[in-house]
Amino acid sequence: MNVSQIVTRPLITIAAGRSVLDAAKLMLEKNVGLLVIIQGQESTKVLGVISERDIIRTIASGRTLSLPVDDVCTKRVVTVQGGSDVAEAAKAMNKNRIRHVVVVDDMGVPIGVVSMRDLVGERATLTAILQSGEKEVFHGGD
Repeated sequence: MNVSQIVTRPLITIAAGRSVLDAAKLMLEKNVGLLVIIQGQESTKVLGVISERDIIRTIASGRTLSLPVDDVCTKRVVTVQGGSDVAEAAKAMNKNRIRHVVVVDDMGVPIGVVSMRDLVGERATLTAILQSGEKEVFHGGD
């Protein structure tokens, strides 16, 4: 099973310069835990991501929610190709200790986000991950 098969929602983005409060409201409205930050409304260039954890860190540090998302976001975005096996997404999350990866097409354009919840919510996904892990164990993968 490949990653693009479990991308079930459209990509939710927020433009650079919008406030952290705007991001929190959009996450609540769309029921997502991560937004992809882009240069402008029509841009496909990813500048970063902002997660629920980024917002909590902002609040806990006493910073204002009127800050632009680009000031508190994660700029090192972890991506996986849509055609990659779901095990690759799981490995990327585990290796980077994150709960979301941005899914990109062959041109590097973001097409969606896969969360840890997406991975564990699909029985077929778990089976595919386990089978991939077994292949690595028996074939000397890293």
